Amino acid sequence: MAEKIFLGTSTTATFVCPECERSRTTDISKLLTAKAQLRIKCTCKCGHTFSVVIERRKYYRKSLELSGVAFRSEGGRKFVMTVKDLSRSGSRIKISTSFPFAIDDIIHVEFNLDDKDRSFISKMAVIRSINGPFLGVEFTEIEKYDKIGQYLMFS
Repeated sequence: MAEKIFLGTSTTATFVCPECERSRTTDISKLLTAKAQLRIKCTCKCGHTFSVVIERRKYYRKSLELSGVAFRSEGGRKFVMTVKDLSRSGSRIKISTSFPFAIDDIIHVEFNLDDKDRSFISKMAVIRSINGPFLGVEFTEIEKYDKIGQYLMFS
């Protein structure tokens, strides 16, 4: 399995050989494109070859399948959704029916995590992308010590 490196806004990456633990920090700005992910092969001075996935996202993103609802405002029509992936800063959701949302709309998303407490999450989010039934949303607030952060760290 490939090691993941999260860059955020940086253009340098530190690669660590899983065989000998030798590290090397390199400027990778020439390798970066608009893609969120880049997979490369590295060869260490010890001769070991390994794969690395460079993740341009700021936060770890977990793939999952959680049911919930999305709606524009309190009392508005609720659309059944599935949370397909989740990070501290946002999510990718799928709404199987037609919906009236557009890019830059602010919506509410509500769902339960699959942790032992079935933690209830209610967030306001801005729609950043729409691709068929999939919406990329960015949460309007990122709390330092919230249920999502705990969930991503410990599950």
